[in-house]
Amino acid sequence: MLIDRDHLRDGEKWPAGDIAWMVAVLCLGLVVRWFRIDHQPFWLDEALTSQRIQLGPSGLIADSFTNRHMPTYFLLLQFISQFGSSSAWLRMPSALFGSASIGMVFAMARRIGGRGAAIVAGLLMALSPLQVQYGQEARSYTLVTLLITVALWGLLRLAQNPQRAALDIRNVDADRWGWGTYVLGTIGALDVLGDAAPWLLASNLSLFLLWRSLRAESSSDLTGGFRRNWLLSALAILACTVPLYGAILAAGNSHILQNFDWIPQLSWQHLWVAASSVYLMRMPAVVKFDVLHTAVPLLGGFVALLGCAGALRTCRQLERRVLLLGVLVLPMLILTISLFKSMLLPRYILWSAAPFFVLAGLGAAALPRRTYVVGATALFLLGAINLGPVYRIETKPRWDMAAATLAANVRPGDTVYTSDPNAPTMLAVLQPKSGTPIESSALVTSQLDQALVRWKQGGRVWAVNGRSALGEREDLDAFKNRIAVLGTPAVEIPQGKEITILMFPAPDDAVPN
Repeated sequence: MLIDRDHLRDGEKWPAGDIAWMVAVLCLGLVVRWFRIDHQPFWLDEALTSQRIQLGPSGLIADSFTNRHMPTYFLLLQFISQFGSSSAWLRMPSALFGSASIGMVFAMARRIGGRGAAIVAGLLMALSPLQVQYGQEARSYTLVTLLITVALWGLLRLAQNPQRAALDIRNVDADRWGWGTYVLGTIGALDVLGDAAPWLLASNLSLFLLWRSLRAESSSDLTGGFRRNWLLSALAILACTVPLYGAILAAGNSHILQNFDWIPQLSWQHLWVAASSVYLMRMPAVVKFDVLHTAVPLLGGFVALLGCAGALRTCRQLERRVLLLGVLVLPMLILTISLFKSMLLPRYILWSAAPFFVLAGLGAAALPRRTYVVGATALFLLGAINLGPVYRIETKPRWDMAAATLAANVRPGDTVYTSDPNAPTMLAVLQPKSGTPIESSALVTSQLDQALVRWKQGGRVWAVNGRSALGEREDLDAFKNRIAVLGTPAVEIPQGKEITILMFPAPDDAVPN
């Protein structure tokens, strides 16, 4: 059996082989995230990031709070943008944070299950299509995942030795690293993105389990000491996060859930999309609720079996329960909320993949040595093949192509009409930097009546059908019927799979403006 559970004592150095494996897996993760990082264009969220970081610091902060976002990540990107503004440059921090998360997953699995568990867990985190996808996006999801893995690593330390966790922090034998990484990781995650809020529930349930185990086995002094440390950690977290969340509530007039009406209603299909993409190595489409073609269909089932095997292992009971809570609390909470207000999106449960992959690593480590070597090798090869569609398939609408086409063809007096109200933002952000801005030659609007008035006055209309973010897309035929008053388009230009441009010439009986 490949157990290899020579767990590290505090202060003990890792064997050179373990360090080499961690570096290798981390480098693999960085390579697959950096490869073709600018292949996909920005979608709406990234376009809004690009716009926001061009504001001054005060404007950036105000705009973030108004849109229910923490300003921290955008301030970081604003600083980085001083040295470059390409899509690859703005996505680089996500690639780095995602790669660092691989190292944390490796470290957690190594602490609990040894080298064998760490290699498999690290490979899963490195080669997960969804993790790679968000590692190539100019948003804060990989940073939040990294910070929560730091906090979870601290919790696992505490679970390994609850007696030390109960000592006064001033005591030289107290587990300061465990409490410190838990508190700082939690504060950091909460201050970057509200998606981290369910981590408070998962972590405090874990701390409750630790307290209960101490209560059953230790003296009242240790139980009281743990309760004191727990309370101090909660106070520190609240003191460093409540002001920012108060600012978001104030800016949003306290109507937070009303701003999620664009999320599709809960269904079995949506459950499958979320679960298979987050945990089972599938890749979702960005602007529609569906999973894309996979190169290795059986890989997800293999990973699911490893995860279940890891969850069923009985060694290190407290640590196993902490990991299970890390996996289950977030999706179960989102599902419960979704019964009343739909909130289920793969990116909203993204960080729960990290403890799941650790459990899968524990399941792999229980295999006989020869089976483990074959399985781990197959996982690496199949996982690498499975990433192929990430770099080939169009996952984000080609608004960059549409912007280039319009910039090259519109002329003064033209109107660009878009079916998506966010399309003007996409065209403004993604139009060629070296050309003449579209808005300097044409009016860009999502108001049909405005486009119709200008058309009657003798201007051409470029009608753009396509979506910029998740939501229902108007069928092209339905779009044509809705704008049939403009006549028959003279030109129809497909722009990738999601966007079509129609050009309507001015009417013969146009009334001069």
